[in-house]
Amino acid sequence: MKKTARHALESISLPIAVYLIFLILIPRRFGNFNCIRTIFMQSIVPTITAYAVAFGNICGLFDFSIGSEQIIAGVVGGTMAAKFGIPGMVIGALLAALIVTAITGTLNSLLKIPSLVLTMGLTMIYEIVGSKLAGHYGFVQIDTKHAIFGSGVNIILIFIFSAVLFYFLFYHTVFSYNLKAVGSNETVAKNSGIPVNLVKFKAFVYGGIFLSISAILTLSQSGSVGAQQSLGSVTIFFKPLISILLALVIQNICNLAAGIFIAQFTLNIIFIGLIAAGLPDTFQNVVLGLFLLLVMILFENTERISAWKEKKAVARRAAQETA
Repeated sequence: MKKTARHALESISLPIAVYLIFLILIPRRFGNFNCIRTIFMQSIVPTITAYAVAFGNICGLFDFSIGSEQIIAGVVGGTMAAKFGIPGMVIGALLAALIVTAITGTLNSLLKIPSLVLTMGLTMIYEIVGSKLAGHYGFVQIDTKHAIFGSGVNIILIFIFSAVLFYFLFYHTVFSYNLKAVGSNETVAKNSGIPVNLVKFKAFVYGGIFLSISAILTLSQSGSVGAQQSLGSVTIFFKPLISILLALVIQNICNLAAGIFIAQFTLNIIFIGLIAAGLPDTFQNVVLGLFLLLVMILFENTERISAWKEKKAVARRAAQETA
């Protein structure tokens, strides 16, 4: 119990520390409950998008097409909402997300090229598809009566459902064990009889479930979804990627479902703080890039950091025994 409590405190120490820094620097903006609520609500959709990315990321896949796939799901969901209401929006977004992720997974299995190259090419294709589906104006709107999932209790309940579903799929299924095995060493996994291509295909498709949820919530929050071109949708991928990498750094003290949200919450504190400070968008992109580099450094050196901590602990115990 004490260990669990300690890990919980360690997990939330990062967002608390970052929030306190901005509270000192910008007390008017951060010194009220509404600010915390805003940060929390703005962290929900990127967290669910990160859940969609996480399956592929764990087994070594980089899906840059995630943003364009989300847009297609949103456009189809919005179009279906106009004809069949809320059920049409939900079913349309889910089917669209599953279809495009299944296509991506199938091509990844058949073409045998790096997922980074494949999904970058597919991004351009999916953006064109999204533009065509969105029609002449390049965006799809929904009636306010259909936007019931984007605020209040509903979005929180959907977030809790998504987190629990991700936790179950990632920690309590045969697929999850195969996924981690493939990500750890694909050759060994294949020699052990694990169907590597099927695991990777499922990683894309399982991600499609969460992609449809994030598309529905985005559509409900904004009331519309717009098509992107010239790789504009790729930016949707970066914040979820950073939150996943940061969550992997702290996974020894926090499960991935909660860790992704904590990381995303921290990111949003930083960006809302930068906006409140009046810094331009270009500087925000610089901070995002630096933060990504910092997280990558921590992620790539996790074992070294753990070994250093263990060596330090051994030295401390030896000094205590000597004394």
